[in-house]
Amino acid sequence: MDGQTSGRTLKSGSHIVRMAVAEQPDGTYEAQVYVRLVREPEVAETYIPAGIFPTVEAAWEGARQRAARALGEHEF
Repeated sequence: MDGQTSGRTLKSGSHIVRMAVAEQPDGTYEAQVYVRLVREPEVAETYIPAGIFPTVEAAWEGARQRAARALGEHEF
């Protein structure tokens, strides 16, 4: 798998969290989380690092956990 895998989105109240996983040149996967207000365009997203993982499955789980934390702790 090359590049970025399809994103997943969560919505909580007035915020949207978009998650993505990007394959790195060394074969690891970077979990990415982006947060924005529902009424804002995607260009207003805030990037929150979610870590580097050895498998795509672990990266998706890392992104999911980081997204849940961002929503739960209002990290925007």
